[in-house]
Amino acid sequence: MTALLVAEPGSVVILVDYWDLVTISRPFMMANARLIADTTATLIDLMVQERRVSLSKVHVVGFSLGGRISGLVGARVTSGPLGRITGLDASYPWLPPRTHEEYLDAGDAALVVTLRTSPLGQHSPPGHIDFHANGGHLQPGCSTWYTPNTAEQVCSHYRAVQIMVEAVRRGGGVFPACRCDAWEGDVDGSCPCDVINHFGLTTNASVHGSFHFTTNPSAPYSRPLEHGG
Repeated sequence: MTALLVAEPGSVVILVDYWDLVTISRPFMMANARLIADTTATLIDLMVQERRVSLSKVHVVGFSLGGRISGLVGARVTSGPLGRITGLDASYPWLPPRTHEEYLDAGDAALVVTLRTSPLGQHSPPGHIDFHANGGHLQPGCSTWYTPNTAEQVCSHYRAVQIMVEAVRRGGGVFPACRCDAWEGDVDGSCPCDVINHFGLTTNASVHGSFHFTTNPSAPYSRPLEHGG
């Protein structure tokens, strides 16, 4: 996905590699997550102060625990609110949040977009725009894994990254989603679908709410709406 983002005209991509800091014992994991967030937030503040980077154009993307770290980054930046955070199934299944700060929520950036694809992802509190793929539970195409349950959940969890990569690669107009207040999603087509938004870099920032879309079991995952808008 980094290569795709770099190809965007005028873009600058910074990849934060913190693998060694979050693969140690669990008691140190969240402490290190805060350290990662502090360091990243300091870098962003320096770019704003020294390079005149506009915070409104800063978009932080994080998957799993990275989604929660993205929220911590937003809370720690002192120059103002980040332009956007996208949390891809933001959570960490073996490290449940203990404080409000450890959740990704709408207070962490001017625009917080979440994508939920598995039971391992954080389902509350909401962002400004919350997308649920196939109800935000198990994803089609993941049931073919040899061991059910855990493997299906992990496969569904990583599907969030695959959906984001496809959205970046294909550009606007993919992953059309219907607004629906039902937490469990519009998997049965019961929502009126009178308001539509699209998941990806071109998400309409002014259309807030909970949105639901279905996907194909394999790439390309985006599929057209099955009922009118």
